[in-house]
Amino acid sequence: MKIYKTKELSNKIKIKKALISVYDKTNILDLAKFLLANNVEIYSSGGTYKYLKENNIKALEISKYTKSPEILDGRVKTLHPKIHGGILAKRSVPKHLKELKKNKINLIDLIIVNLYPFKKTVESKSSSRECIENIDIGGPTLIRASAKNFDYVTTIIDPDDYHQFVDEMKKNKNYISKKTRLNLATKAFNEISIYDMDISNWFSKICNNKTENFFIQSKIKKKLRYGENPKQKAAIYKNTAVLNNKNSFFNMKIIQGKELSYNNINDMQAGCLLADEINKPCVVIIKHANPCGVSKSNNLLGAYKSAFNCDPISAFGGIIIINGRVDEKLAKEISKTFVEIIVGKKISEEAKNILQDKKNLIIIETKTFKQFKPLKEIKSMSDAYLIQTPDNLYSKKNNLKFITNKKLKSKEIEDLLLAEKICKYVKSNAIVYVKNNCSVGIGAGQMNRLDSAKIGAEKAKKFFNKNILKGSFVASDAFFPFPDSIDVFGKFGVKGIVQPGGSVKDKEVIERANKYKIAMAFSNMRHFKH
Repeated sequence: MKIYKTKELSNKIKIKKALISVYDKTNILDLAKFLLANNVEIYSSGGTYKYLKENNIKALEISKYTKSPEILDGRVKTLHPKIHGGILAKRSVPKHLKELKKNKINLIDLIIVNLYPFKKTVESKSSSRECIENIDIGGPTLIRASAKNFDYVTTIIDPDDYHQFVDEMKKNKNYISKKTRLNLATKAFNEISIYDMDISNWFSKICNNKTENFFIQSKIKKKLRYGENPKQKAAIYKNTAVLNNKNSFFNMKIIQGKELSYNNINDMQAGCLLADEINKPCVVIIKHANPCGVSKSNNLLGAYKSAFNCDPISAFGGIIIINGRVDEKLAKEISKTFVEIIVGKKISEEAKNILQDKKNLIIIETKTFKQFKPLKEIKSMSDAYLIQTPDNLYSKKNNLKFITNKKLKSKEIEDLLLAEKICKYVKSNAIVYVKNNCSVGIGAGQMNRLDSAKIGAEKAKKFFNKNILKGSFVASDAFFPFPDSIDVFGKFGVKGIVQPGGSVKDKEVIERANKYKIAMAFSNMRHFKH
């Protein structure tokens, strides 16, 4: 047995002995043939050894090398000092080399391992027993050992990396650089961490035990042009913990236009969630993640015109969500102004032809808007995450408690509920005016509720007429701390208000609503959005 020495933290390590143990055997025969052709001795076990042997590739079976048979139906194959000693030894430490020689342990320079497909087994809805049997033990142990000792050992876990590895061996006469070893080790530890999280998540699920830890498990899908501003970097990641997701964000069909930006996606989420919550044919126009016009109607052309008229200045450069089909007439109307994105359930060929000349206009077709529903809402700080569940609730007729003398008819309550749904997606403090299934005034993002009430009313008068608010319905995202906003509504002839209630001045607010003969309902449901 020959023990060969290398310098501490050597830049290049010559590949002389390799251990191969793979579940995914993609291109492994070509790699094994290349190794043998370059005088690399191969060790292998179990199904991989059998596969190599069947294809006339010479390999030393690990059980013969260790003189320990595979046991427990293959559960124990590579867990042996003669394997892990050869991987973990520091080759610049004489004591380590003497111990290897004494125990007749060969140094192993290359580990080629990939793991049992635990996640795919879970996705296929296999039995618990089968899932457990697909929890790899030996593979992760080999990967961890070799990646830890990247100063001397190369670790390959992905068949996509075989080609680059072969090229480097050819170029450097069987030597692999430290830079490559480090990059591969980093990838290996990342893979192991994801694998362990998959297993942890599954165990938590089957025992119905919500762990106190919160794991973010993701893989980068695409770097975005920039974040909210050009000086900020951004990317979109795939949540790899979600299995069999038919409503995947990545299933959307982008028909034309420039690449989606961070702001585009953020705006689309706000609009699509609102359209999905309305759950009827409707048009939602979004600007800076705020609704600036919303209309519900089976006539989508009419709905678009109504939504646009709510705030045509803000609609310029906005994002339009169509809960329904974009046809030729609707496309012609939309094309009269500049918009960033059109999202529809179906885009007709005629509509595509009309819009195709607007090269930067992004057109997206999606069967559902549910891909925008967040599992959690997360904000990060230097060493902390702030996490909450999303605001998925909204009022229904039987949730409302009318607390004024004046009540509303069933049809009028529909407008009140639409106002609340829109209000839920407007930045706080938020006041929304609705009339005839359409927003007519939106007051967003003010530090006090009275200003939001005034801004929404002024916009309504500006873009419609001074009497538009007579007979309208108002939603507030939170309670009224004072009755002053009710004076604004009373002045313009508002017919109904929905708000959560809960202010110490509720009694005064109710009295003021009664004064103006306004119907007011408590929803007991706040919708702050910051």
